[in-house]
Amino acid sequence: MTNDVRAQGVHFVGTIPLSDAEEVFRTVTRYVGDRIDRLPDGETGSRSHWVWIQVPLLHQHPDLEITTVDVPRIGKLELVGFRDGVNPDQLDLGNIGYADFAIESYATFARLKAEGVIAPQVRFQVNLPTPAAICSISTLPDASAQIEAAYTRAMRREIGRILDAIPHDELAIQWDTCLELLWVEGWGDVPTWFEGDIWSAVATRMAALSALVPADVQLGFHLCYGDFQHRRQVDLDDAGTLVDLAHLLVDNVDRRIDFLQLPVRGDIDPAGYLAPLANLRLAKETALYLGLITDQGGLDGARERVRAAREHVAEFGVATECGMGRREPEAILPLLEIHRDTSAPRVS
Repeated sequence: MTNDVRAQGVHFVGTIPLSDAEEVFRTVTRYVGDRIDRLPDGETGSRSHWVWIQVPLLHQHPDLEITTVDVPRIGKLELVGFRDGVNPDQLDLGNIGYADFAIESYATFARLKAEGVIAPQVRFQVNLPTPAAICSISTLPDASAQIEAAYTRAMRREIGRILDAIPHDELAIQWDTCLELLWVEGWGDVPTWFEGDIWSAVATRMAALSALVPADVQLGFHLCYGDFQHRRQVDLDDAGTLVDLAHLLVDNVDRRIDFLQLPVRGDIDPAGYLAPLANLRLAKETALYLGLITDQGGLDGARERVRAAREHVAEFGVATECGMGRREPEAILPLLEIHRDTSAPRVS
């Protein structure tokens, strides 16, 4: 094993709470521009709380009505169902916003790349939630299947617009895979709305979503154990479920997976948590990123986790556990310094 405690490369999960996309692009490249292959726009402003930006869209839809429900460990949620007389199978959600955000941010990305701020090989990363994740916080159980189907149709349109507007060799799409991990871990706060085996249902969904991304666009996954109110929704004892879910993707996604990010708890012994990574089976072209930068231990803690990971996997980059959107903006520069100091430039 090498004595170098640095990982190879840096990945950003999504949210980076700075003022706007241009500040995100300039700030990230200033700190770690030689360590990234992809760069998101930070999902700034109203997008900092991930899928919650979709709730007003559903609340205002003329075919849907609101019911207030008390959800365990989450609190009162205003969930939507169908109005009387509406055909659920014909629900059209219209413009759900993700393409608009991507196209606007890419214009800034392209300008900064032309100015030499962003390196030529870096791709613009678009982060998309799975439709199931949106339904988990916004729909009544008896309406979830039809609204998930409607969101899948809407996502297909959004991705189509993104593909039309952004050069494919400049684009990467990441599926934020959260509810699916919670489901296979037995998280019961939001019940499933389908019959049968959960792992099979997740495999079917992820295969279908991945098929929307053409082969000349990079595809990746962030496996997420939740960050609602800056707290995990499940406490994994080790990375075993993450490895199993990664293998589910490898076995069922019918195209190249370019990158994969796995979260790492910072509050338990990293050696035990990371041990299942010894069994991780990824294709050579899949870049692995581990969420070794957490709220515990600062730079020393991150370096300890990098050392522990090196005992089980030969090559990986660093990331935070989840997006940074639930942190205060003043915390971002110290986190970027930790990204820089725990990584080496990405080897192409």
